[in-house]
Amino acid sequence: MTAILEERPAEAERGTLRYQLLTSLLAPIVFLTLISAVVTYYYAFNFATLAYDYSLFDSALDISRQTRLRDGRVQVDLPSAALDMLESDTHDNVFYMVNDAKGEFVAGHRGLPLPTEETLPGKPVYYDGTYRGFPIRLAALATKVRDPAEAGVLVLVGETLNKRRTLANEVLLGMLLPEFLLITLIGVLVWFGIERGLRPLATLQSEIGSRSHRDLSPLSEQNAPGEVRALIRAMNELLARLSFALSAQQRFIADAAHQLRTPLAGIKTQAELALRQQKIDDVQHTLTQLNTATSQTTHLINQLLSLARAEPDAGRAQAMQKLDLDELARETTKEWVPQALTREIDLGFDGVAGAVIEADALFLREMLGNLLDNAILYAQAGCRVTVRVAVDAACVRLSVEDNGPGIPPDERERVFERFHRVLGSGAEGCGLGLAIVREIAEGHGAEVKLTAGANGAGTLVTVTFPRAA
Repeated sequence: MTAILEERPAEAERGTLRYQLLTSLLAPIVFLTLISAVVTYYYAFNFATLAYDYSLFDSALDISRQTRLRDGRVQVDLPSAALDMLESDTHDNVFYMVNDAKGEFVAGHRGLPLPTEETLPGKPVYYDGTYRGFPIRLAALATKVRDPAEAGVLVLVGETLNKRRTLANEVLLGMLLPEFLLITLIGVLVWFGIERGLRPLATLQSEIGSRSHRDLSPLSEQNAPGEVRALIRAMNELLARLSFALSAQQRFIADAAHQLRTPLAGIKTQAELALRQQKIDDVQHTLTQLNTATSQTTHLINQLLSLARAEPDAGRAQAMQKLDLDELARETTKEWVPQALTREIDLGFDGVAGAVIEADALFLREMLGNLLDNAILYAQAGCRVTVRVAVDAACVRLSVEDNGPGIPPDERERVFERFHRVLGSGAEGCGLGLAIVREIAEGHGAEVKLTAGANGAGTLVTVTFPRAA
């Protein structure tokens, strides 16, 4: 458990933007430096090989000049000083061998590897081999003995690779040491650059951390770089949406408290009155009024909850899917037939096929229910209420029309406001039905329009939806 807790800070550090920037910037530099080291070593070793190959060629040329032909046989007349020079190398072992034109051994170290390619007179051949278990580099030179008669000889001179590797390592070290110092300097500069670049984010973090949870004012974009300014702008948009949502919630709470205070007080008064009454008839009458008040309060609470769900920032994602508006409207209208018959209202439906839209079925049922509730509530006995679904090339229209008393033109926009009721209508609504209708319509990208009914009588509410693709 302790090991797990110790690993978490390291994991958190690896997840920071600072760590990712350092890794993204320094990792390619280190990788390229390693590649540069490999390439540098390759060229340094080749350079050392070329330099020491020339030395082998010089030694082979000197030995060839000391060859003589005596009594028909090739002999090598090397002074002891020359042999001492060949064998005095403190870093490498030097070997030589001389063969005649027939390939027979004449002098030197027997068994040196012969070249695999053809040797032309006067042109050296360089190759790698192994002698006595050591890797060696050799130079082969084919030449002729000129005194007293010409005869072909092959001179081989080889040495181990210690000096070549030492020179290559020294060249590599001399080049890599400044590079690693440069990488260290670059790392320090990158660190300070990242710290300076992340300073606006640290300032933003400090500002947000010091704020109260009630402070949703916009963050300042002053002196912020472009990338951070875009982040601040996005956060300000989020704060604006949060402020709007909180305002809506506060408005809802205030509205609910205001609207519920009166009916709850009435219910409490009716209950206290029933407790004081002695006659059964009076108690029965009071309980009837209490039941009516309770029903009205329940309806008000349901409308408030419907309005809260329908608001754009209520937090409930609408389950948009393709549905047949004609079928949904027909089923919903059937459900309201008993209530219409109770109020002696003629409820009808006029549909059309092909009314397909993208919508949330639950919200649409609630919207149409509120339209029917308003029409049936405000229409008089004997009136007609008709639900229609119509389709054209670009849209689908859902309308509810009645031939009741209608709404005055100057009130047609205000009826969509919360808790607004038309004076003198005589109905006991809560003033939320059309507000819910507008909220649901706007959530579906639809448009609500309220006009007079046929022949200028009654009310016609039309909701226009875009057709589904």
